[in-house]
Amino acid sequence: MEKKKIISGKTGLLIGAIVVFLLVGSQIPNYLSLQNIFNVVRQSSIVSLVAYGMTMVIIVKGIDLSVGGIIASCAMISGLMMKAGMPVFLCILAGLLAGTLMGLFNGIMVEKLEVPAFITTLVVGQVANGLALMMNGGGSLGGFPDSYVFIGNGTFLGIPISNYITIAFCILSTVIMGCTRLGTHIYALGGNDQVVKQQGISTAKINYFVFAYSGLCAAVAACMIGGVNMAGGEGRVYLSLVGALLIGFLRNGLNLYGLHPFYQNLVIGVIIIVIVAISIYSRNKKLEAAKVF
Repeated sequence: MEKKKIISGKTGLLIGAIVVFLLVGSQIPNYLSLQNIFNVVRQSSIVSLVAYGMTMVIIVKGIDLSVGGIIASCAMISGLMMKAGMPVFLCILAGLLAGTLMGLFNGIMVEKLEVPAFITTLVVGQVANGLALMMNGGGSLGGFPDSYVFIGNGTFLGIPISNYITIAFCILSTVIMGCTRLGTHIYALGGNDQVVKQQGISTAKINYFVFAYSGLCAAVAACMIGGVNMAGGEGRVYLSLVGALLIGFLRNGLNLYGLHPFYQNLVIGVIIIVIVAISIYSRNKKLEAAKVF
């Protein structure tokens, strides 16, 4: 009986997303068109990518507030290298490496120096954002090579390239969490760190990986909404994707409906609060039922 409850909780977000999608689609012309769907997925790609890495961090009872700064600094690093005439592939690789190293630094601070993840990632995010502004004097960059622009704006077989990247990372993250020993250890660390230590599993390597992976995902580019439990030990990568897409489709529908952006934020904020409240309430009920038995 307990297993049925758990399955129901995981599929709740999927059912809610489908219901919202169909209800809004029945009221707004072209909302259900493939062109609009691909457009929303493209717009949600950055949030989705960040969500994959953040999912792992939250599962081990952490938090990563540095992703915004990492995105800005990595984009600036790659952009400035391209403006200097360096090969596009090398520029992209440098940006990915920078993001991964910043994420790894977060993991080292949290694990070795035992600085709370909230403080560590907040500071790293601020520093990274400051560096991004300093590197180009607070200005923006443009005039990139067509091969680079193609990654963000191009299509293949009528589907945006960014959609392929989003799905590819979703599959990669799902495989890591569901089909590898590392994924099992990540869940175990989030569930009970003392047991993990008693088994001789390196908590340092786990923390290094999840924060480095979060930095990588930020470089390539709501987890709570996606079904990730802030208490740790639970979460599914594909639900993080669903959560990001749910926000994207809601905002797109409200925009097509003609609702003012201020009210859009209000509506989406209320929906997020409701989903989070339901998630926490559902978890508490499961914990109470477990104590009874």
